[in-house]
Parts: sequence; C-alpha cells; structure tokens
Amino acid sequence: MKFEFNLNMTEIILSYLMMMGVIFIGLFSGMNWLCFFALPLFLRGLMGWCPLKTLLTKNTAA
Repeated sequence: MKFEFNLNMTEIILSYLMMMGVIFIGLFSGMNWLCFFALPLFLRGLMGWCPLKTLLTKNTAA
C-alpha cells in the first residue's frame, strides 16, 4: 500500500469540518468519549491520505 497524497484540498477541508462536527457533537451532548472518533478524521486531513480511497482505486485499476 502506497502512502501518497490522494486527497484534494476540498476533501481535506471537508475532513476538518467533519472532525469539528464530531467534536462539537461530543462536547455539547456530554459524551466526551465521542471526541476520540475525530482523531482518524484529523489524521486523514493532516496527511492528505485516505486508506479507503487507496484500496478502492487499487481494486478498480486492476
């Protein structure tokens, strides 16, 4: 599996917005444990790499 950038700027911005939404929902609903689900979204946006997108493009290219 290659660790190359496969997200464009729009997908990175949407990832950050989803991350902020998860944190917002977790904090204001009183379920602080829900904020841990924002970590994969943060890392996805930070690295610009999505493993699911890599696997799907690998399978369709074959």
